[in-house]
Amino acid sequence: MVSTYFTPVSLPNWEKRLSFAVWTFHSLAAFVIAYNVSTGSLSRWIGHWLEKSSYSDDLRIDNSDNEWKVFRLGVYHMASSNLFNSLGFYLITKLFDGAASQILLVTLGIATQVHMTSLRCMAFVLLFSLVVVCLAKKTQSKTLVWVLCIAFVIKAHEYLPYTVGLHTFYREFNVYLYNAFKLLNFCLYLCRNPEINYRDIFMEHMLYVSYLPYSMSLIVRFEDFQNQIRERLKAGPQLPNKNCLIFGLRVIFWMFVYDILLHFIHVNALFNSPFTVIDQLDKYELASVAYVAGQFFHLKYVVIFGLPSFFAMVDGMIPPPPPICISRVSRYSRMWRHFDYGLYQFLKHNVYLPLMMPVLPLHLSILRGLGTLVAVFSVVIAWHGLRFHTLCWVSLSALELIIEKIGKAIWSTEQFQQFKNRIGELNTRRIIAIGMLATVIPGIFGVFFFLGQEGIGETVFSKLLYGGLKDMLTLNVRIDRFNSGFVLFHLFVLGYYFNQVCIELDRNKIKKE
Repeated sequence: MVSTYFTPVSLPNWEKRLSFAVWTFHSLAAFVIAYNVSTGSLSRWIGHWLEKSSYSDDLRIDNSDNEWKVFRLGVYHMASSNLFNSLGFYLITKLFDGAASQILLVTLGIATQVHMTSLRCMAFVLLFSLVVVCLAKKTQSKTLVWVLCIAFVIKAHEYLPYTVGLHTFYREFNVYLYNAFKLLNFCLYLCRNPEINYRDIFMEHMLYVSYLPYSMSLIVRFEDFQNQIRERLKAGPQLPNKNCLIFGLRVIFWMFVYDILLHFIHVNALFNSPFTVIDQLDKYELASVAYVAGQFFHLKYVVIFGLPSFFAMVDGMIPPPPPICISRVSRYSRMWRHFDYGLYQFLKHNVYLPLMMPVLPLHLSILRGLGTLVAVFSVVIAWHGLRFHTLCWVSLSALELIIEKIGKAIWSTEQFQQFKNRIGELNTRRIIAIGMLATVIPGIFGVFFFLGQEGIGETVFSKLLYGGLKDMLTLNVRIDRFNSGFVLFHLFVLGYYFNQVCIELDRNKIKKE
């Protein structure tokens, strides 16, 4: 078997088992350590984040994550709205066809969104959409569309009308935000296709704006929605299949798992507290808390993305796939591709590919590639907000992507291929696993900046990476859990086995495909 980039040959069974055992043991140990930290001496500093549980008066739950808190408050409202929408979708496609079905589906979508948010919110969304579409069609200016929609994302929340009530505010905020990106996507589609008469796709645009499962949390390009809705209306009424029902049960299962974990492990509270709180942790405690915080982040979005995805599947649509588990990603380009797949597709088709399309000389192509990276991450910053910790996150993510590009370039050289032939496929895989530490480090430390408040990422970076490298370079390494050099060396060894696990999982997936 000839080794290909990122999918090398399989390890011997003993080495494969060792890699999985090392990684599994350390993952479980991290949860145990995070639990001990949550119930230990720091518990008095995070007690104000804990609220009475809705499951039992004797339990308290970590409600420091505002997004999860308001999602839980409104989950039954959102689920009932989506259920009503799916029932209406089925009946309309069963009883009507042609223009009548489209008009009724638009009416249904707007009505259910009004029920989930407010009439004022939906009126503003529709009015703003029509104004920007008219400007886009009149001027054919992509720049104008970008400026209007990104300005809306950055500043409009300061001036938009919101309903009093935390969970309604949350839904309205998301409807405004996600509709701005839907509008941007649709207007760019019009600018790329000036021959299209807006009147010919007006109803599809209204369906795009009004379709409830794609109104918040999920980003779907207009072209993809257009293909889906055309196929769906052509197929007629459909009942959910077995895979759809299993997916719904999985979402419910992970929602309760996450809720249960929040009763006992309070890493969210630690990451939402001032950095001076986690600064009291030793190196292993800090690494464990940071790892579990990342796992909690993944679980949260499995549920938040999963709810509308399930109802889209019930309707016979094809929503973006669920976010990839961060415990199986050592190349963070895969995190960008597969965590929020809809956002990735938006950035790929509306930013990356248009800028990379023209053919340029090599030196200009390299500069263009760096400029495109800046453009892509500028949109990400606009989406998440310009703060120091988000800037650190995207900078480290960009560095990781550049390192991946360098790795690809090294792999493709004749010298490396000759070296690979001399040492063999198996040793090449081991070297790749070591080399991939260079992608894991900026990728994972970037995530720690993203997950916490200001100062959290810097604390993790300083205590684990900077302090560890300093000790290793000065040979100040001794077997001591408080020694930064020893802890970082331990994490490097763990990272090697983690990379082997990720490579094996990727390899198995490719074999199945």
